[in-house]
Amino acid sequence: MAGLRVQRDIWSFVILLVLTLSASALFAVLYYPEQGLPTAAYIGAASGLTIGAPLIVLFLSLQSALGRRLRRLPLAANFALSGVLIAALLWAGHYVAYQLFWPHGPDGFLGAQMLRESMVFSIVMTCAISYSLELRRLIGPGVFGAFLFGRYRYPRTEQRLLLLLDLVGSTALAERIGAERFLGFIDRWIHALSEPLLASGGQIYRYIGDEIILTWPHSPRAAERALALVQALTDRLATEAEAYRQQFGEAPLMRVAMHAGPVVTGEVGDIKREITYLGDTVNTAARIAGECRQHQALVLASADSLRGAALPAGLCRIDLGPVPLRGRSEPVALALVRQQ
Repeated sequence: MAGLRVQRDIWSFVILLVLTLSASALFAVLYYPEQGLPTAAYIGAASGLTIGAPLIVLFLSLQSALGRRLRRLPLAANFALSGVLIAALLWAGHYVAYQLFWPHGPDGFLGAQMLRESMVFSIVMTCAISYSLELRRLIGPGVFGAFLFGRYRYPRTEQRLLLLLDLVGSTALAERIGAERFLGFIDRWIHALSEPLLASGGQIYRYIGDEIILTWPHSPRAAERALALVQALTDRLATEAEAYRQQFGEAPLMRVAMHAGPVVTGEVGDIKREITYLGDTVNTAARIAGECRQHQALVLASADSLRGAALPAGLCRIDLGPVPLRGRSEPVALALVRQQ
């Protein structure tokens, strides 16, 4: 799964870099016509590469585990540290661009004709990229693009895999440690999910109290990635179990349900818009989650969600056959996925 995360980061870097180089070349052509079209475009693109590439690497790094650690700092400290890094890269990038590509005048770097305009342009581009990446983080990977390009502006039917993660004994724990500490417990659990989720290519559909619903476009590979995510998250929680007990008095245990099938997907709302999934597949996934209480397993999955999937190493499958679910007239074929 790590390879999928790396591939997505590379694509993000390439897309942002191409946009930066294009905007920089256009900026130079418009503001420095005396250089001539080919020369101005070259200077702009080369300067964009020198100044923009390190900043894009920094911004993508701030979306990773490093950035998540920084976001746990007080907001003022986070802004100050990020601002210092960005300012240092901006000045260093401009100085290198001046030395390599810009015409040299008698006043040196600080008096260079291009410095002021280029710095303003770079700050605007920096803010635009930073804002876009932060908005993507707030809305969720994969969801930002769907909103941006209006993919679900009108309802459409698609095949989706749904993974429902629920904490065991959360009500009793909340009563025991209080709502504020319980929120910290939930937040730590969700943070533990971040890296496995990004590596799997999945999306967060919704937080519902102590339950998280994740989704992928359905395919056998999606089921494999979802199971690998659960396995990785379970291993991490086991590693951190003692730290949870020291902080909260209890380590998290999960119930996990998985189902796949057709869903109707579309945007809803006005003051607060979101992408929602409707249909029998969503309802059945919730019923399977309720059935998890009757079984001891890593994941309780429908046979439909596992069809064609190869289980990750260390996991085995036990078919339960058709199982009646509350609120459904027809039973659903289910299977347990366990550690070997």
